[in-house]
Amino acid sequence: MRTYIDVHCHIGMSITYDPIAGQNTGLCLGRMASAGIAAAIIGPTAVGSLQARGLLDTRDQNAVISRACRQYPDRFPIGLALIEIRHGLAGVEALERELTGSGLMGVMWHPGGVSPERRLYPFLEVAAMGKGLCLLHETPARTASFARRFPDLTFIQHAGEEAVEFCGNLENVWFEIVQRPKGGESQWNFSGLINQVGNERLMFGGDAPYYDYRILQAELDSANIDEESRNRIAYKNAVTLIQRFRPDWELPKDKLSPPRIYTEAELWTVENERLRLVDDF
Repeated sequence: MRTYIDVHCHIGMSITYDPIAGQNTGLCLGRMASAGIAAAIIGPTAVGSLQARGLLDTRDQNAVISRACRQYPDRFPIGLALIEIRHGLAGVEALERELTGSGLMGVMWHPGGVSPERRLYPFLEVAAMGKGLCLLHETPARTASFARRFPDLTFIQHAGEEAVEFCGNLENVWFEIVQRPKGGESQWNFSGLINQVGNERLMFGGDAPYYDYRILQAELDSANIDEESRNRIAYKNAVTLIQRFRPDWELPKDKLSPPRIYTEAELWTVENERLRLVDDF
């Protein structure tokens, strides 16, 4: 089985999905072990997360990520803190505490239909003080704008033609190959992406738990590209990126053992059924 690193992994529950989608740390490790994922960059659920208690919910979600990184530093070398712009200045101050005291190394945010660019600046300023990593679930145009304004930050952007157009020449933007390309395409044009931006900044992004790792793995394994590019996307480029933030980290060589044995149905049935419902809608 080929080695993979997931640079886009969520731990937590998205209550706005029907059925509710999510995973705890143990189930995340189980899915990783089942699919040959050696390590992952993790953050809370970026959309539809619990917010009944406001800032306290965000704090608790970030604490889950921080604990997972401390407990499994080889498997979760980088944890990202959730941004919630509705918390305003209190949220900015809380983020500063998170990034200086919890071991988290950057931020994750989803616009949820609203993208007030300037209201993100204070949060990104905090992340930039630590030269952090950002996964914003943003449009390529906005990611490019942020990347130019915050050159000390490193951004992970969903790959695609639009992303190449806006971000291809920005060295602080890396590209993730997630479950599906944007637009009408059903499969990735791996060779086209490599021709446009090279093979040094393309990475595997599982977007767990919202997608099944194995579908994208099969597509990458069968892509008409050279083996070095395949391995760069699967894990090698992610190792390079992670070591920018964790120079001491090395790719785990031992087999990942989750905290318990999961059945195939426990690992994948619920998520694949949810994906089927989305596709049928």
